[in-house]
Amino acid sequence: MKAIKFLFLLFTFLISFSVLAQKEGQANEMTEKEERLELPRKSSISTLMQEIGLTEFFVRYSRPSVKGRKKHIWGELVPYNKVWRAGANEATTIEFSSDVKINGRPLKKGKYAIFVIPQKKGDWTFIFNTAINSWGKEAYNQKNDVLRVNATVEKSKFQETLAYDFDKILENEGTFILRWECKLARITIQVNTIEEAKKNIAKAISKHPNDWQVLVRSASYYKNEKIELRQALDWANQAIKLKNNHYLPHWVKSEILALENDYKGAVENAQKALEVGKNDTNFIYAQTIQSQIDNWLLRIN
Repeated sequence: MKAIKFLFLLFTFLISFSVLAQKEGQANEMTEKEERLELPRKSSISTLMQEIGLTEFFVRYSRPSVKGRKKHIWGELVPYNKVWRAGANEATTIEFSSDVKINGRPLKKGKYAIFVIPQKKGDWTFIFNTAINSWGKEAYNQKNDVLRVNATVEKSKFQETLAYDFDKILENEGTFILRWECKLARITIQVNTIEEAKKNIAKAISKHPNDWQVLVRSASYYKNEKIELRQALDWANQAIKLKNNHYLPHWVKSEILALENDYKGAVENAQKALEVGKNDTNFIYAQTIQSQIDNWLLRIN
């Protein structure tokens, strides 16, 4: 009798445990489904990509809107003299593919969270911080700061939704802009495009040492930047050996020699470029080269 009672209790326990486990499994499944559920955000995510020289910049941020709160953003919704996450939701991040300078101060390539300290008067502070996976300003910790720079601030036309942008883009620098409501803050970003180009050239020539186009393009870049002209001339000569029947290596060599004030050599190579180019149906530079020759002949005489 005791054995039967024990078996009954054991059976009841197993049934109860099974039901409980099933309910727990259903609850876990619901949690997983909730985590997978995407709903619209009040502040939508935006991404921005910009290239300056050879350096790529990627910005990811959430975009809050004014929504009728004009004149109540700065100093109220976003307090002055306090760290702001420079957006909404997750940290606003910026990533760049090579070392840069921010307002003249060096910053290693990588990905950073951006925080901002707005001021009622004067410059604001832009903070580059390593907490790239943080949420909200509460996650900010000053010990993770890598760089702080001043941002100039000015009044701007009304901007409903927060926007970041790049402006005044040159080969070696650009301006990074935050614009929201009626304020605009900007910092300057500088890149060393020549050094990045030199790295790319070295890799390309190492990989394709007998590619005349790689050699002549490398020579032309150094010529245009007026750097290491002896090296540029060597590449042009190598390109001529590999592709003597094309006008471009001769033309590039002539321009390098002109930069070195060897106008006689420049004229000889430019005339060779004209001679070879006439056999190319796509040759459209005869007038340009002839004009250079005429100018260099005046310098010789």
